[in-house]
Amino acid sequence: MANKNPSPSTRFGAGQANASRGRQKAARDKISAAFLEALNDTFHEPNAEGGSKGLDALKKVRDEDPATYARIFAALMPKQLEIEDNRPEDNLTDEEVELLYQDQLAKLRGPAAEPAPIVAPGSQRVN
Repeated sequence: MANKNPSPSTRFGAGQANASRGRQKAARDKISAAFLEALNDTFHEPNAEGGSKGLDALKKVRDEDPATYARIFAALMPKQLEIEDNRPEDNLTDEEVELLYQDQLAKLRGPAAEPAPIVAPGSQRVN
């Protein structure tokens, strides 16, 4: 349990620079960036066939331990997704939906396309 009333001499006072306490700003970002860069380098390390060792490792895990393979992808997915359903047709009344439906049906059934006239090869005019 943490001490609720630490000694004033050991407290971090306002305006004091104390580099020995806490993590420096952006230190986690630098470590994360360095780790991801190293991971990327090892993933793209070439194998004997000219492919990548990272892809070979993923294929091996996929074939030998599908549960771990699934956990890899689950760990990479966002924990929460925000899905907005803002389709304009959701605001239409039943009558407007019916009109749109009838309009689409009329377009589909529309007049049959007239076949293009057949032109004999010798009768074509060139301008």
